[in-house]
Amino acid sequence: MKNNHYILIVAGGTGTRLYPRSREAKPKQFQKIFGNKTLLEQTYLRSKKIVGKNNIFISTNEKYVNITKKFLPEINSKQIISEPCKKNTAPAISLAVAKIYQSDPSAIIASIHSDHIVLKEDAFKDVINLAFDSIEIEKDIIFTIGIKPTHAHTGYGYIEKGKLKKEIDNFKIFWAEKFVEKPNHQTAEKYFKTGRFDWNAGYFIFDAKHYLDELKKYALKLSKGINKIVKDKNNLKTIYEKFESEPVDTVIMERTDKIAVIPVDLGWSDVGSWDSVSQLFENDTDDGDGNYFEGLVSLVDTKNSMVLNESGNKLIATIGLEDIIVVSSEDAILIVKKGKSEEVKQIVEELKEKRKHHLV
Repeated sequence: MKNNHYILIVAGGTGTRLYPRSREAKPKQFQKIFGNKTLLEQTYLRSKKIVGKNNIFISTNEKYVNITKKFLPEINSKQIISEPCKKNTAPAISLAVAKIYQSDPSAIIASIHSDHIVLKEDAFKDVINLAFDSIEIEKDIIFTIGIKPTHAHTGYGYIEKGKLKKEIDNFKIFWAEKFVEKPNHQTAEKYFKTGRFDWNAGYFIFDAKHYLDELKKYALKLSKGINKIVKDKNNLKTIYEKFESEPVDTVIMERTDKIAVIPVDLGWSDVGSWDSVSQLFENDTDDGDGNYFEGLVSLVDTKNSMVLNESGNKLIATIGLEDIIVVSSEDAILIVKKGKSEEVKQIVEELKEKRKHHLV
């Protein structure tokens, strides 16, 4: 572990597609979706295998600072960099990078997400360390992790691999040719068959100074605002509120001249929908009909379904259903056909429009 290697865990999202488990007050990174620890705790423990605990920083919204401290009591308050309002990942990551750079101008940072599942932790450790070591030599290159796709998926962005850059320790490093937003099914099928495309996990590893130079090059207004905040934290709310809400992918990563992708099988899921959660439990079915369930449940003539009941003593019973997902919380029940759970966020949007904020 090198003192100038840092991991930045981005933990400010709301995970609306995992409603009703993921809520505005307690989004999915603070939930136990898979395993006996929250997704944030799992991410933190993975990170501790790569860098020292003092070199792990959390970027989150100010209203999640206390819950972050609850789940990560080892983290010092100075390691939690909070944003006053949600402006997507470009402002959030840029602010965190600038603050880390302020205390360590030699910093090399891996920016990762707090709400993903990584089953192959050794591969994760190896690929992040490979990127760290590569940047020690070539500081003007940004590295990203390409997830080897297992099927055509329309819910992920893709990275097209270009020319092979080099091969190190059984890892092949390619120049990233282009980034592609979530495709339709036909396009996703084509990407999968070519073998040239990997899923974009949104993990980026870079030299902090180089990142800030690229920010200045491609987003001068954001760069100037971040510099003012770092110089005087009293400017934070006033300046931050004026930032555009933009992802770091489109602001820097899709525009920078030198970005390399390292394809790897991490046993990865972004846990972005209830369908992706269901897939995680495919090998853990509780009966002979392909069903997975938790809580007080009775399934009659029900097949290939997932039923998660958190509603205490209230029974969920199903009859004659197939390929269904049921998720129950104390105040809401979601019933959705498998393959349609990407649309769950529409329910959250509708609740907001109807001002039923107590249910969001």
